[in-house]
Amino acid sequence: MNKEKLTHAAVAIFALGAVVSTLAEGTTATPIPEPRMKAYLYHNYGSPNVLRIEEVTKPVPKDDQVLVKVRAVSLNPLDWHYMRGKPYLIRAFDSGLLRPTNPRLGVDLSGEVEAVGKKVTDFKPGDNVFGHRYGAFAEYICATEKALVFKPSNVSFEEAAAVPIAGVTALQGLRDKGQLKRGQKVLINGASGGVGTFAVQIAKALGADVTGVCSTRNIDLVRSLGADHVIDYTKEDFTKNGQRYDLILDMVSSHPLSEMRKVMTPHGALVLVGSTDVGDWLKPLGIMLKPAVAGFFGSQKFGSLLAEITKENLNALRELMQTGKLKPVIDRTYTFGQLPDAMRYLEEGHTRGKVVVTVSAGDEALPVNVTSKAQPVNTTWFVFLVGAIIVLVLTLPLVAALALNRRYQHLNPGKRPYRWGYYFSILAVIDGLVLGYILEAGLGVFVICALLYGVLAWFFAQRRHWAWIALTLLSFNPVIWVVNLVYLWKRWTEPTAGARIL
Repeated sequence: MNKEKLTHAAVAIFALGAVVSTLAEGTTATPIPEPRMKAYLYHNYGSPNVLRIEEVTKPVPKDDQVLVKVRAVSLNPLDWHYMRGKPYLIRAFDSGLLRPTNPRLGVDLSGEVEAVGKKVTDFKPGDNVFGHRYGAFAEYICATEKALVFKPSNVSFEEAAAVPIAGVTALQGLRDKGQLKRGQKVLINGASGGVGTFAVQIAKALGADVTGVCSTRNIDLVRSLGADHVIDYTKEDFTKNGQRYDLILDMVSSHPLSEMRKVMTPHGALVLVGSTDVGDWLKPLGIMLKPAVAGFFGSQKFGSLLAEITKENLNALRELMQTGKLKPVIDRTYTFGQLPDAMRYLEEGHTRGKVVVTVSAGDEALPVNVTSKAQPVNTTWFVFLVGAIIVLVLTLPLVAALALNRRYQHLNPGKRPYRWGYYFSILAVIDGLVLGYILEAGLGVFVICALLYGVLAWFFAQRRHWAWIALTLLSFNPVIWVVNLVYLWKRWTEPTAGARIL
């Protein structure tokens, strides 16, 4: 009897174990789905048609991050430059040569904190914030504490999203790079654009006398922002009206630096923060280099600016908004599904203030976009350009150097020629011509540079060391400085060198 009871108990235990095992297997076989969200992605370079809403995994904040439910984002020229992959330098140094390595876009954002990491101390769920984070064109984004600040209560989410890049650019250009002081005269070239509308208000808050330059349709807007004077560039050229300014903040680069000098005080400054035409290839390098080179000549200061968004700068702008001294200007507002349309409008280049997109999680139907084909670099043109540079900078000077070397040996048998000195000095001539282009003074500077470097090259061919020194210094090329000076020292110490030095 006891044996039967033990048998029945064993069967019952076995059956119970089978049931538990089955239930356990059923539980593990059905994983909990990951939370999803919508975000804009682009997998090819091209027009706004490459932007597509896709379902992606909702991010989870790390220990030092904040999860933000995005309420609004704003668009910047930076966004459409990355979208199109132009100028091509962007592809070479950052975003990927043939297709984007990072398919996400967007930087400026505002929203509500949904969750925080365990090391976050500044924010808690429910806080309203604004700031910056790459990949902001999405329903949710994770950012560090340093990238966010509290949104002022008197500012909407749309207005707060308009601030980060444009506002910080204006602030740094005026206060930090331009060293603007109370009572100084400042000219804002491009006063009705995204950066310009912030710059006019910030300059007034800093106590400056502000002149804004804009088109006819924007005169009332710029004046309403606090500008003391407004110039309609369609009717008046500010470089020819006789006025001078302590600081010029230039967003459009519509005049050459030689003309801008005329409207700057003797110790005035110009800060270049943008251009309406950056080209497809190397023009951005010229835009950045021209102010740097121009700053070497005279007492006037020239510089370019790439804004650095910091928590301190965002807080400075937040305080200006709280006190009513700064009011973001919004040209148009689009819904999340209309973001490609917003990008098209931004690309037209006639926005008044900022273009903003509202983001409402879960209430947008997925738009059907036409996928555009990738727009890789024009391979033929790229190869031609690289080849032309190689011929110009390397091959032609080398051929010329060898020809001069042979000629010198023919005329002076038994004497040691300069050889590579010829090569590097010819490169210095090329540098001089490039300098003429950078200074934007037209054909006159090209002719002057060509004559100057030509005369120096002639005396150099006569083995005049002072001409070699001059060519070396005027090359503005540290590599040529080092190589030529070392080579010159060796030739200088030759027994017959002293007799040829003038």
